[in-house]
Amino acid sequence: MHDETLSRRSLLGAISAASVTAVTVTACAPAKDTTFQSASVNATGTFMHGIASGDPTPEAIIIWTRITPDDMNQPFIAVKWELSETSDFKRLSASGTAKTSATQNWTVKVDATGLMPNTAYYYRFQINGQNSPIGQTKTLPKGSIDSVRFAAVSCSNWQHGFFNVYDYIARQDHFDALLHLGDYFYEYGAKSYLNTEAGKQGRLHEPRHEIVSLEDYRIRHAQYRTDPALQAVTAKMPLITIWDDHESSNDSYKTGAENHNDSEGDWEARKAHALRAYYEWMPIRDPKEGRLREEIFRAYDYGDLLTLVTIETRLLARTEPLIFENNVDEIEADPQKYKMEVLNDPKREMMGKAQIDFVTDALSQSKSKGMPWRLVANQVVMGRVLTTDMTPYIDQAAIDALAKDWPGVRDVVGLSKYNLPVYPDSWDGYPAARERFYQALKAKGVEDIFVITGDSHEYWVNNLTTDAGKPMGVEIGVTSVSSETLVKYMGDGTADYNLLITQSNPDVRYYNALYNGFLDLTFTHKKCDAKLIAVDTVLSKTYSAFETAAFTVKPDAKTLKFGTPKGLNLKQRALFSGLG
Repeated sequence: MHDETLSRRSLLGAISAASVTAVTVTACAPAKDTTFQSASVNATGTFMHGIASGDPTPEAIIIWTRITPDDMNQPFIAVKWELSETSDFKRLSASGTAKTSATQNWTVKVDATGLMPNTAYYYRFQINGQNSPIGQTKTLPKGSIDSVRFAAVSCSNWQHGFFNVYDYIARQDHFDALLHLGDYFYEYGAKSYLNTEAGKQGRLHEPRHEIVSLEDYRIRHAQYRTDPALQAVTAKMPLITIWDDHESSNDSYKTGAENHNDSEGDWEARKAHALRAYYEWMPIRDPKEGRLREEIFRAYDYGDLLTLVTIETRLLARTEPLIFENNVDEIEADPQKYKMEVLNDPKREMMGKAQIDFVTDALSQSKSKGMPWRLVANQVVMGRVLTTDMTPYIDQAAIDALAKDWPGVRDVVGLSKYNLPVYPDSWDGYPAARERFYQALKAKGVEDIFVITGDSHEYWVNNLTTDAGKPMGVEIGVTSVSSETLVKYMGDGTADYNLLITQSNPDVRYYNALYNGFLDLTFTHKKCDAKLIAVDTVLSKTYSAFETAAFTVKPDAKTLKFGTPKGLNLKQRALFSGLG
């Protein structure tokens, strides 16, 4: 989202709420789980930023912590580390000593090797007799396995509320890994993109200004790592992570960002600061020698069941996003020409050839091994989501009112009739790159990708299709951990807007912008059970969790298909089935 009073996404929601009278249905209130009290006790002292693990292989895993030394001027600190299959650490599976210093911002990252596949381990760190909290982690399986279960999250904004979603996930004992799809933190200063109620409870960014320097990014990472719910979830299970834009700057691309200007210095320097801090503070392997820090894409095989690939769509190859409001005259003069020559320009890139080759090779190998699932961890919505004509539904008084918050509203309303992408920062803004990716997959015999997506602060259940309408798989998007949803701007109209988006876009089967939450994904050889788990508030540490909808996905010939959903009202069910 942009640092504006109303973002483009929120504006589209607000001006569309009036257009859905014909499809309005009162949403059924989901049954809520037990009320919980979010974690409030975080680590203190030497290990005040907690512990984490991640980037697993069958024989190794990264374990991480950060030291807060009494003497910041000492040249280095030696930190002992231990892994054991039991919590008493009486028999060690691996151990050693790692050094850290101010050069690494006192972070400790150990690649613990020589481990057993599909094995749960406890781990801890020690300095001068002081022990860190004890963490739990798990290596990847080899050979035959029956199932794997993930929690998938995205968009955790300190200034928008408490991380109750993390807290709830940490209370579960059945997840094999936490998949973080990006926007792990936000780069804005304390006065930008703030939820006032969260601010009143002390949820203000440090440093108070927008982060630009290496020290700024380190401080922001450190602040987020003091959150007790984040500490709890990363101590409970391994983390597999990708970044989106806010880990560097909003709407970032290869050569810049929407939220970066000349007064903030050189973009390449800022990007380098962001990436250095990210690799210091996250439990992820640094790139191999000869590879760029931007090349975060990698692959994980879960036995004979599933291949997970994580992709990078921001800093490595992405072309600058289009801003349609800046091209009103060109679009209105010849909308079809604009779509063909500008929007569909084949030079517009998302992933780059090297990454496409890596991903297609990994997924084709998965296919050749007979593995039933090819899971893609992706930043921004891949399915088609185009605007519907809003002009019949919004009067001049409404436009005038909205123009006070965003002067570009008149242009957006006028352009809506051209069926342009709702989110030009998503894959819709790069249709030639998306088609190039699909065709590269098809050439390797892969037409059944299961994409999980973050970024949008909304739940999505989409079919994925080529330009010719051929199925390529499915997409399920996760809403945000705490970042504000459309409810802030639309209130009661949000449920109606959900229906409008679904009704207007054939590839969208279900859409929900009401809640914060996460995805609970269980894969077996026959199906995937996908539960959309939500929390009722992020503005209080007392919260309830509930299942807002659930879907099954099954292999179907060369591709994937959705089964009968659960938790949908009559209109949602009709739209899901293509009857609405």
